[in-house]
Amino acid sequence: MKLNLGCGNKTKLGYLGVDSFSCGAVDVMADLTSKLPFENNSIDEIWMDNVIEHIPDITKLMKEIHRISKADTLVTIITPHFASQASWRDPTHIHHLSFFSMDHFEKDNVAHYTGGGFKVIERRLSFGGLLGNIGRLIYKISAKEYEKNWCFIFRPSTLKFVIRVIK
Repeated sequence: MKLNLGCGNKTKLGYLGVDSFSCGAVDVMADLTSKLPFENNSIDEIWMDNVIEHIPDITKLMKEIHRISKADTLVTIITPHFASQASWRDPTHIHHLSFFSMDHFEKDNVAHYTGGGFKVIERRLSFGGLLGNIGRLIYKISAKEYEKNWCFIFRPSTLKFVIRVIK
């Protein structure tokens, strides 16, 4: 079974639409801030497109994702980068994430409160416009330096993470 968590009106072929609100693509109504209505180790793949930035407790959601996922489940997370204007334009955004935000769920030294159990296998930062080419070049040289010094000058748009569930 594959889940499109926080689907809203976006249907994803082959995925069960799950959302807290009654929207066009919803197959299962579920509060994404509470226990999800799926059995342990029952999910093969999870897709979250512009959802995680709306969740008050990301750690709690990630623990639930880990619980319901089978070993090696892939979780795709798409969200605005913290320097993107889109990250700040929507007043319902609670979190503004970095290229390195999902690394936190890999760290053994914080697993006592994050739950751990994930491995980032892919991350991508997207850019738009002509100035995006300069940002893209700096980012390719060093993502850390880009975020530290340049991201508000050469603004990115979207972050995409693919993480693997480790059990």
